[in-house]
This record gives sequence, C-alpha cells and structure tokens, in this order.
Amino acid sequence: MALSGSINLTYTAEQIIEYALRKINSLALGQSVSAELADAALMELEVLLKEWMKHPGIWRRKEGYVSLVNATASYSLSPRPYRVFAVRYRNTSSLDRPLNELTKDEYYELPDKASAGVPTSWFFDPQQSTSDLYVWPVQATVTTETFRVSYQRVLDDVDALTNNIDITQEHFSTVAYNLAARLADNQGKNGPHIDRVVGRAQALFQEMLDADRPEVIRFVPDRRYRYG
Repeated sequence: MALSGSINLTYTAEQIIEYALRKINSLALGQSVSAELADAALMELEVLLKEWMKHPGIWRRKEGYVSLVNATASYSLSPRPYRVFAVRYRNTSSLDRPLNELTKDEYYELPDKASAGVPTSWFFDPQQSTSDLYVWPVQATVTTETFRVSYQRVLDDVDALTNNIDITQEHFSTVAYNLAARLADNQGKNGPHIDRVVGRAQALFQEMLDADRPEVIRFVPDRRYRYG
C-alpha cells in the first residue's frame, strides 16, 4: 500500500481532552464531553502547556531579527520570546558579530546606558506582558544594521476547544497522558489503573526531556572577568 505522503497530523484541544478522559475511564467511546467538564479540562491543559515552557523545547528555537533605530537602547521583541540565547550584530555588509550577554545587574551597573558606539552587549528583560532587548552601547546613526536574535518562543495559548495544541507530533501522547493524570487527580480517581496512567505520564515526560535537546553541546568558557 502507498504511504500517505503527508506529515501534517495535529489534534485539537478537544481531541486531546477526550483522549485523556478515556485513559482514566471517564469517557466512553462515542460519548461526548459535557461543557462543564470540557471547560475544566481545557484549563488544566492550558496550565500544563504553560508550565512546560520552562523546559528546552528544541522545536521552539527560532531565529528572528530587529532593525536598529537611531540612538535607541531598548527594543520590544515580537513575537514575545520566553528566553533569548544569543544576539548578533549584523552590519551593512551583512556580516554578523556575536554580542556579549549581560546579567540584569551588569546592565544596570553601566554608568552611561546611552553611551554612543557600535553595540557590543545585550540584556534580555522578560516581563509578564512585554519582553525587551537592551543593547549597549547605543548606535547613534543607523542605516540597514540589524540584530539577529536566537530565541525560544512562547507556546501559543489554547483559547478554544477547536484550537490545535502547539506541540510537535511525537509529544501528543505525552500531553494526553499528563493531562489524564491531572484530570484523575481532579476527579478523585485512584487505584492500580490510575497508578499505571500516572507512571506512564511520568515516563513519557522524562522521555520528552531526554530527547528534546540539541545533538551537540559545546561548553564555552566565560571570558568576562571581574577584578576587585
């Protein structure tokens, strides 16, 4: 038989919720989820996915850019990153130069944050509703220069049961089993079957963490020194 030739499998929040409820015997085949239970399960699913954002998620690693603006020290990043890994300064000849990352304290200790010059350092400030990139020094005159930004994006919200979940295909069952474990806890379910579901959820989650990392990791010594 011929292969499908497609790799676009995805599931909606409602489908994942039904999958999870069946795993804990709270939904029979052909049975519909009540509106009240669906709303409660959707909230658990949203919280679960947002909690997972603190883990690496190599499918969420993206590359973006920011156009420089004359005499500007901070840039609002959109789409909003969860974290920034690296920033490079691209000059008018399209040549990239890595910038040094500063901690929050190091940036705020700079005596003159408006000091003019070609940027050499950056600091990322993630807040609840905004994410700003601060650079130093500040370039006074700009033509076509940009910052190239390597970042980890935020997962999309699940605003409705009809929304697809923002997870790669290999992690669908991981989401479903972990949601099932949470729903079982909400419904006060216990016993050997629930123990197996919880154990499976934990194992799948650990497998996701083990697999979800770059193939090559290099350790680079920190060349920033403090004297005193």
